[in-house]
Amino acid sequence: MAKLLEFFRNCAGRPAGKFGLVAAAVLTAALIAAGTYWGGSSKEEQKPGLKVIDDQVDLYIKDVHYTEVGDSGNRLEINADSATFLKKENQARFDRVRMKLILPDGKTYELSADRGLLRTDLKNVEIEGNVVILSNRGDRLTTHRLFYSDGEKKIHTPDAVTLTNPRFDVQGRGMTLLLKSEHVSLSGPVKARVR
Repeated sequence: MAKLLEFFRNCAGRPAGKFGLVAAAVLTAALIAAGTYWGGSSKEEQKPGLKVIDDQVDLYIKDVHYTEVGDSGNRLEINADSATFLKKENQARFDRVRMKLILPDGKTYELSADRGLLRTDLKNVEIEGNVVILSNRGDRLTTHRLFYSDGEKKIHTPDAVTLTNPRFDVQGRGMTLLLKSEHVSLSGPVKARVR
């Protein structure tokens, strides 16, 4: 250390303490400037936008996977980009939702939509926006809004519906699907095409 101080005295021609202090200050300023220049801009780019959540929301989750097994043996799997839970209202709200209903006999129905609402106390579901249902037998149903009643084991909608499968295409307004009997009824003006 003494040799270092002597070197600074010889270089600066003045006491080493002042020169060392000035050198340290210049080096610190250079490091701060370099950190601000190279590190500051990337931090600003990485900051995500602020998402405002309703005050009534008890929990907000991204990339959701939820599984519910009912008393009758039905299994409901829900995947969504995000979910908000409102405990007082017994509600779970989902964005960009994908659902799979598996019945005890092995039949499956896959649903997708822009938004979904699950009543956690009743296990009823409402989905809306680009609703598509696919069955494991090749049936495809499209509509704007769809309701599932767990108590009645029923899927229904008052909106326009298109049902297609390898044998026929059917369009109508309003539909009810009873899951136990697999009975489908369409109301309103109905158009059908058999292949």
